[in-house]
Amino acid sequence: MILLGARTPVTYREVREQFSAYQTLNAEAGLRAFERDKADLLELGVPIRYITPDEDDSLEDGGYVIDLKRFKMPEVRLTPDEVSALVLAASVAHAMPGGTYPKIVDLALKKLAFDLPEEPDTPTVFPRPANGPAPVLIHFPEKRMPARPELGEIYATLESATRLRKRVTITYDSAGTGITSKRDVDPYGLVYREGAWLCVGYCQLRQDVRSFRVDRMRDAVQAPKPKSPDFERPTDFDVKSYAQRSPWTFAIDLPEEVQLALTADAAEVANEDFGLTSVKRQAGDKMLITFDCGNFEFAATRILAAKGAIRIVRGERLRARLFVDLDLIGRHYDTAPTTTEDPDA
Repeated sequence: MILLGARTPVTYREVREQFSAYQTLNAEAGLRAFERDKADLLELGVPIRYITPDEDDSLEDGGYVIDLKRFKMPEVRLTPDEVSALVLAASVAHAMPGGTYPKIVDLALKKLAFDLPEEPDTPTVFPRPANGPAPVLIHFPEKRMPARPELGEIYATLESATRLRKRVTITYDSAGTGITSKRDVDPYGLVYREGAWLCVGYCQLRQDVRSFRVDRMRDAVQAPKPKSPDFERPTDFDVKSYAQRSPWTFAIDLPEEVQLALTADAAEVANEDFGLTSVKRQAGDKMLITFDCGNFEFAATRILAAKGAIRIVRGERLRARLFVDLDLIGRHYDTAPTTTEDPDA
């Protein structure tokens, strides 16, 4: 920005005065940092050129300029569908814990001339240009609980390992068993589903593709030698198709054959995808669904939300998980009030 706003070449001394990173005790270290940053800009296509006093008699010292004729880029014109897709993607990235992504999302949308709301839970209509497309509506859901500070580092590690095709070792808390274990995973991609981020990859322990909730990871360590890939993604693996799977079919936990009995009040659940091997049959006024359950957290949540319209006929581990959740709920509401405030106030 300094070079873009300058009318004459800018010396390194003038640049150094604006950046504390270059103001090192060792002058050579600051100069090396400047050269690295300049090299990055050149690699990105910014046409920086150094002008010597021999080239311009009015200069006492050499300085840097940007060739504006080469730097100009054509105006980006997005269709309404493209804008909607970007806003949707931004809302997903905004939901990622760690503190970094919301700031990046805000900056990116502002660069697209959008005016984001100050409050995270305020719907916003972006201004419509003259004779332009209809306004875009965006809503960033309120965060329900503060994110663990280390989640940002875990996401960064998983992203790097996915890009470089490096194996990661994760410490993972299983929702089904409550057991904490070490897993070696070849990450194929990150998927956002049902309000949570999942790492999809090949689990060396299970010898199969598995999904792991990122917020259940305690840490993630990437294998050394980043320039040497540890695995190749299967050519037939489609992250998009995997992301569109029904949560009933997720293999987050060790699968267990489960049979559910659905009354008429939960009839719509019977239309959901329980996997290719699932069996559905009518038994009197109930629908029986038998399937391999590998996502206990989701299954328990849906069963509790049905308020008795879904019962577990078979599946001891899922039943045990449901009892744990019920016990935690009971303990929460059995707690005596700590204040004497009027409950009707």
